[in-house]
Amino acid sequence: MKTWHIAGSSSRVGKTHLAMKLMEIFPRAVYVKLGYGKKKKGGPENFFKSEREALGFIAKLKAKGESEHCLIESNRLVGKSDADLVIFLDSVEGDRRADADRVRALADIVLGYRGNKARWKSGIEKLRLSSAQEVKLLGVLREQHEYLRRSRISLRTKMWLSRNRRIVFGEGLARLLHGIQSQGSLSRAAKDEGMSYRHAWGDMKKAEERLGFKLLERSIGGKSGGGSSLTDKGCRLLEAYEEMKLKTIRESDRLFQRMFRDILEDT
Repeated sequence: MKTWHIAGSSSRVGKTHLAMKLMEIFPRAVYVKLGYGKKKKGGPENFFKSEREALGFIAKLKAKGESEHCLIESNRLVGKSDADLVIFLDSVEGDRRADADRVRALADIVLGYRGNKARWKSGIEKLRLSSAQEVKLLGVLREQHEYLRRSRISLRTKMWLSRNRRIVFGEGLARLLHGIQSQGSLSRAAKDEGMSYRHAWGDMKKAEERLGFKLLERSIGGKSGGGSSLTDKGCRLLEAYEEMKLKTIRESDRLFQRMFRDILEDT
């Protein structure tokens, strides 16, 4: 049984809508929701308030082996239970959940605000779906992604490090480093980003020259066939960049809501 986690930055980003669309693609799937309050009339049959009860129910499903997929709508369980795919729905609207940034960082696929379509395929490949199912799934993800992006006018924030007016480090390199961390290979990380190995390697070398220190350690041959990993300084740079980016986005969004809400509320 393949286990999916569907999580989001706030309420009303379409988590339940997405789960229902996925149920149409996978009729032998079971939908589980972990939430607060009372079970709503007409709501999901498998609704739980307790993490322990939800996990117990999921364990029984796996043991029975009758369901092909388990679709779990929950932020709380992300990182606490195994999942084959984590989908995170992000939006600048609504009150952002306290755990949103933590859950987003664990997602295989991010839809909506600052989502990256280039990373969807590597996440979907883990599910080993049929070609027809994969096409349908991509269509559903694309629809939800575009809905979240066009829902309202929002502020776009971009951050990079520069020296002498030349970009030293930015979002593109950060995504590559994340890919290398998860896959242990620059070539596979580059493929996920839709760029050639030569292009990725050139960008990495240029960044190292401008920063004045190495970002990658390369191993050649051996049992694992070689690969790449981040240096200690590379890891620290990536962590600091992501922390700074999240804090910058959060503060920018707060100012945007305060300064533009009355002007743009009807647009």
